[in-house]
Amino acid sequence: MSAMQRKELLEDVAALVHGSEWRIGEAVRFLRAVVLRKSRLDFARLVGISRAALQQLEDRDDANPTLNTLNAVLRPFGGAMGMVFPLMNPAPEPTVERERRHAALKAALAGTRRLREP
Repeated sequence: MSAMQRKELLEDVAALVHGSEWRIGEAVRFLRAVVLRKSRLDFARLVGISRAALQQLEDRDDANPTLNTLNAVLRPFGGAMGMVFPLMNPAPEPTVERERRHAALKAALAGTRRLREP
């Protein structure tokens, strides 16, 4: 993957979160499992958080991670949490290519779901 393709992928993931199509935890799971191809344990060790904290972030709708945790999990991708305000101009029109990329990302995310352990 070229640097430009990687940047485009990361921007697509951010757009899915910003557009409320993905939770931040889903984005983290996608980045960890699909982009880096790391297990939860390996990724948690890499970013310096517990496996349990990562699992909660990725799987729970009511997860409430700290800003430090969010910055830690985004750091390997060059990302950080920040404050964003709506643009004054209308958003760019969706394109067929962008919609196709987003559909592919959603399919890849669906492939990372684990069965719940009893």
